[in-house]
Amino acid sequence: MIALLGSITLIAVVVRLTERLAVSPWEPAIAMEAARLNGGLPLYEAGHATHMYGPLLTVLLAEIFRVTGLNLLAGRIGFSIFAFALAFLLSAILCRGSSRKYWFVAFALFLGVNLRTNLIFLSAQPDCVAALFAVGGLCLWAERRDSLLRSACAIGLFVCAVLFKQTSAAFALIPIVYVLIWKRGLQNLFASLIPALSILVTLGIIRFIWPQVFHAMITVPGSIEVNYGHVPLITGYLIATFPIFLIALLAKRFSRDVTDERERWIWAAMTVLVPASIWTTCKSGGGYSSLLVGYLAMTAFFVVKLDSILEWMAALRGWRSFLAASGLALAILFSFLVQVDRDLALLFLRCGDEKYETAVDFARRTPDRIISPQDPTIAYRGAGYFGRSLFFELDAHAVNGNWPSELPESMQREVAEAKYVVQVRSYVPTSMFEQALVKDHFYPMDFVALRGSVYTLWTRGPE
Repeated sequence: MIALLGSITLIAVVVRLTERLAVSPWEPAIAMEAARLNGGLPLYEAGHATHMYGPLLTVLLAEIFRVTGLNLLAGRIGFSIFAFALAFLLSAILCRGSSRKYWFVAFALFLGVNLRTNLIFLSAQPDCVAALFAVGGLCLWAERRDSLLRSACAIGLFVCAVLFKQTSAAFALIPIVYVLIWKRGLQNLFASLIPALSILVTLGIIRFIWPQVFHAMITVPGSIEVNYGHVPLITGYLIATFPIFLIALLAKRFSRDVTDERERWIWAAMTVLVPASIWTTCKSGGGYSSLLVGYLAMTAFFVVKLDSILEWMAALRGWRSFLAASGLALAILFSFLVQVDRDLALLFLRCGDEKYETAVDFARRTPDRIISPQDPTIAYRGAGYFGRSLFFELDAHAVNGNWPSELPESMQREVAEAKYVVQVRSYVPTSMFEQALVKDHFYPMDFVALRGSVYTLWTRGPE
């Protein structure tokens, strides 16, 4: 069962980490922000829309590109290393003192979370990097033992996590919940507030010194609509399709084991991270990847109860033992493979095709202004042009939490200055972009080399 889960994970790793084309429309846009940073251009300025993640995402990706050049695959591999490190760290923390067998099972289970979160472990998004820093910070805080050095390092890791992805600030609330549930006392409560207050102070400093960074990090994401009506549906889906969590709850209910320190912290983590995951998933544009930290907390709970579950199964005899083992195996497989059809579709999904180099070559040969807002790397590779990202511009100019029905003015100006536009069709519809091209007197060219491709070359016609 674990071997099957590991094999599927390995297949996903091989396929996704050998794909050189973009795997989402946002991947080349984020990569171009890193290229801008390496080129010495400002990222946070009036009139330029960047991504809604923290600034450290761009910094880390820029450092990778300093070594490899603008390479989407290299960025994906670099961030996947952090994702595997996250699974390794969680397994090492929870299986401390256990046999290698338990560590291997825990590692496979944490990697299996990738299959429930839109393959987030194999993307150049900051979710796993932020979770790694936050888990490291939480571990240091839990074991600080009045050490100022450990406390300072923990706070630094919490802040870094937020500067990768803002929602990882939820990890800083876990010490507060832990104290309220297990420790009590005003002194403990005041101490538990330090990580959260440190993040608030950091954000306050950013707002005062770098208001444009604060706008991109906090104001723009804060404008996204939250569909609270989806909360019951997402909650039911999360619990009903993750039966190993229910098994762990049953093990806790009927076990006589004393709740140890690991389990206490996991209860506090679940109290914070599961609702936080549900809330972020319910935001407009949210997806299964937003459930990452909730799944990690629930999987951690199952891992710490696995000893009790296996001891109970070992006490059974005959057909009862067989049924219990079979039921546990099916529950594990169902928990991680219930979305396998969606995972397969995502695994082979590309935002581009084999004619990418043809589009780049055209951009290289034309002396006129060419833009490619749906994949800015085309205009950059071909003409050295740092163009705007359509998706970032739409995100930054959301109306009532949703994309505007017309192109933002900044994007309209870019289209007005261009002679050629490379359109890239993908699974994300952008009808307002095509409508704007027609309105601005562009028409699609019959470029033989791009026939049958997702790339379409538009040129400006006579007005």
